[in-house]
Amino acid sequence: MARPTKPEKLKETVFSASELAFQLAQDKTFRKKLLSAVEHSAEARRRARRNLGLAGTARRLATDQVLRTEVRNARKDLQRAYAQLEAKRRGRRIRTIALLTGIGVLTAVPRVRQRVPTLIGLRSRSLDDMTKEELYARAQAAEVPGRSEMNKEELIAALRDRA
Repeated sequence: MARPTKPEKLKETVFSASELAFQLAQDKTFRKKLLSAVEHSAEARRRARRNLGLAGTARRLATDQVLRTEVRNARKDLQRAYAQLEAKRRGRRIRTIALLTGIGVLTAVPRVRQRVPTLIGLRSRSLDDMTKEELYARAQAAEVPGRSEMNKEELIAALRDRA
């Protein structure tokens, strides 16, 4: 399998991010947490605006309990929003892995079924050596449609197509 080029990777990442952003935008609790973080940040900025500069902000944070509380609340809300984002990403990865595993299992089942008798040393009888009743029973187990109206050769062909 060829590796994707950088532009293809970037395109896939952007598409994935936009899809995730769309899903998050529709998530009411995420929107509330993000809005709360923005509100707390705005309040902290308003309270810190009086003393501009790094020293003034540090002094203000040290003395203003309300400002410190607003900054803490903004940080908590952002952490919660980010945790929810990570949980959605993780859930999406798990679903993708489960889907791919299921597809792999489904594609492997017929091959495994064919190899098991050989692996345990059993030889399956040739379809040509079976009676019409035995073929019909196998066709019934394989849920072959129209089996009741088929002759022996048609049953053999239908069972081989199913295998």
